[in-house]
Amino acid sequence: MMAAVMAFAGFAYAATTSMTGEVTKFEAGKSITVKDDKGKEHHLEITKDTKTEGEVKAGSKVTVQVDGMKAQSIKSAMMH
Repeated sequence: MMAAVMAFAGFAYAATTSMTGEVTKFEAGKSITVKDDKGKEHHLEITKDTKTEGEVKAGSKVTVQVDGMKAQSIKSAMMH
């Protein structure tokens, strides 16, 4: 059982990541698609708990905190 608990804890830790890239598609309150520096697009769900900072729209450079397929926070590099 201890191995199962440790494996689950390791998975939960590994699931939260940060990515930076360009927004290719944005639907407020629904989803965001971000193209990373290698050209790969990541489609992420936006929930009521997702925190957004700055202006987010197609073409914006953003840093996104990701948990699985959900955006925890989105911070635009173009803050006014």
